[in-house]
Amino acid sequence: MDKEASPALGCTEPMMFALAGAITRKHAPGKVLRVDMVGCGLMVTGVQAVGIPNTGGKTGAFLASAVGIVNGDAEACKEVLHNIRPEDVVAAEELIQNAEFTLDMDNSTGKQVYFKLTLTTDEHVATVIFEDEHHTWTYLEADGKVLVDNRKPAGEMLIPANDIDWDVFTIENIYNWCKTADISEFGRAKEAVEMNTKVATDGLENPRGIQTARILRKNVESGFVAEDEITHVLMWGTAGPDARMGGSDYPTMVSTASGNQGLMVVMAPWASAQYRKMSAEDGYRAVAFALLMNTFMKYASKEYVYMPPTCSCATTAAPAAAAGVAFLHGLTPQQINDMLCTAQVQMAGVVCDGAKPSCATRMYVALFGSLQAMMMAKEGIRATNVEGFVHNDLKVTLENLYRLQHDVLHNKVDAILWDIVKEQKVIH
Repeated sequence: MDKEASPALGCTEPMMFALAGAITRKHAPGKVLRVDMVGCGLMVTGVQAVGIPNTGGKTGAFLASAVGIVNGDAEACKEVLHNIRPEDVVAAEELIQNAEFTLDMDNSTGKQVYFKLTLTTDEHVATVIFEDEHHTWTYLEADGKVLVDNRKPAGEMLIPANDIDWDVFTIENIYNWCKTADISEFGRAKEAVEMNTKVATDGLENPRGIQTARILRKNVESGFVAEDEITHVLMWGTAGPDARMGGSDYPTMVSTASGNQGLMVVMAPWASAQYRKMSAEDGYRAVAFALLMNTFMKYASKEYVYMPPTCSCATTAAPAAAAGVAFLHGLTPQQINDMLCTAQVQMAGVVCDGAKPSCATRMYVALFGSLQAMMMAKEGIRATNVEGFVHNDLKVTLENLYRLQHDVLHNKVDAILWDIVKEQKVIH
């Protein structure tokens, strides 16, 4: 849990672009002439529509990299944007006008996360390459001198699941640990609740993103939607993604490199515990269970753990969040297995078309469906192994869906998406 839950400021794509800008700027002072960027499909599309923290909700690859160059804190890594001021945004926009910025897609590396930025000034040239994870740079060069080179051969993937003992990392063992471990073990869950509550509150109090949660609350207040536990869970589960996609200035506790996933898997079970007036300890245990179940399902996707062709917010985070609610409702490990299999078949094949404000609405739909799967499991009803991708065991179901990603969707969805982005002339 500690490995895959960590703080980050802003969506991972603009964060990475800004971090690349900040790193190269340290090695290339002088007047900026060019900023050339290339990345895999979901990197170059995902950066287009999400708000950049501390910019007033502004968007785009050019601005994200430019604010990193102007005043990004490379030492802060995933919180590189923490000290961006209004005057930095103005300077970054002037930089975009006065220098040449380019962006293109490259899927040839086979990496699910790949990004390269070259900064050229009137005095120096610096290049940084990120691979496998949004905050991990594996190559750094300045004026032709290689400073760092930890690149892996093309096609060699980062697969954290290879280090997992799947006989130990099971739903039942995760469940039992979250039920019985000493409360002192749940410090990261407590930190996640404190951090992500601020982001979700931002999404409810301010018109961030697509305002999924605010609109839901408005309709509760008008009497159109019932004020019940499911509505409470949906509202708090989506308020954070609204805020984050809209450029919230608050850091987020991420889950498997995704802030949106971290927000939903933390806030949905916490909202359930709060609604039912359960203890903070009960809430922290449920949050930990949801975080670990998201990791369980993401790890089963092998090399797609951090950037899959399918939408993990819908296919893993929403079911994991609902599993945290189920944990509070007393469902057994077998019932949770069953509900997660049903939740998987609901969203199987939903592709990732880049980070964007409407991610929050998709997550709303997926969380609602996952809560329905929970209610079905309580009654002994589930999707069975004669229904599409589903197997009676969740792990096998996830392996079936991995085949869909690897054999059908890999490097195809994002290539089509990039063509659409270019056709619509929205690259910025």
